[in-house]
Amino acid sequence: MWKSVWSEQVKWVSFFTRHFLDNGHSLRLYDIVQTRAQNLAETYDCQWYDSLFNVIPEVDMVLLCAPIKEIPGIVRTIAPNMRHGSILCEVSSLKMRTVAALKKRGDHVRPLSVHPMFGPDISTLQGQTVVVVPVSDREKEVALAESLFGDVNIVVADAETHDRVMASVLALPYFMNLSFASTLSTEDLSLMRKMAGTTFTVQLAVTQSIVGESPELIESLINDNFFSKDVINRFIDESRHIRRMLKNKPSHMTKTCERLEGWMMKDSGYVNARRSRYELFELIRARARMSS
Repeated sequence: MWKSVWSEQVKWVSFFTRHFLDNGHSLRLYDIVQTRAQNLAETYDCQWYDSLFNVIPEVDMVLLCAPIKEIPGIVRTIAPNMRHGSILCEVSSLKMRTVAALKKRGDHVRPLSVHPMFGPDISTLQGQTVVVVPVSDREKEVALAESLFGDVNIVVADAETHDRVMASVLALPYFMNLSFASTLSTEDLSLMRKMAGTTFTVQLAVTQSIVGESPELIESLINDNFFSKDVINRFIDESRHIRRMLKNKPSHMTKTCERLEGWMMKDSGYVNARRSRYELFELIRARARMSS
């Protein structure tokens, strides 16, 4: 890693360390904060290095797990020093700038740009979704991702499409939940939890998990995505529109709900949405009882 590493990156390093060791690979760890690499190496009984450039020429694959803003610069710096035929893999959440850097890596290095669509706290990769963003050879890079990550659900998207979708599935939910938390911050949360039903309980769990993320990560997911500004502005405009409609023409809510339901019904998950919400509610309550 290059600069100060956020807690989320540390979790990802631990996750991938376990995964690759469990699959028979030998690892060499580097972190700009030497104690982190040393502690992790001691935990998993593998090697650590105090110099990135001492290890890069020796390995078959370099896996970059660093802050989003730093990845393109790291790629440009380390690619010339990598051995012929080695793999340069990165797992960042935004791709346009990173893939542009990977395209200039040099033909001696095999690129792999992936985005794991899950958190580092999962117990198994099986059935999880990994997005592959092709850099130079779609088929080879998909096959490489399958060989490295096993029985996962591979989704392929170009860099622009990936970042455009991430504006909706990451930047917008983070923004919405920060706003939700800020709106509630002057209220009695313990009382709200006691009186809450399924909707609030599930929403609160999502919000609390997001608020607990690294502030730098949240800022990067929103501000470093070229498409997030437009998506968030649309959300704000729609919020104002719905507020005006409820105030001035509440009867129009029926047509609005019907229109939105018709759109949502096209999704396969719609039919089970209510049951899923209740199942999540029961799971949250069960875990709360266990921890009390």
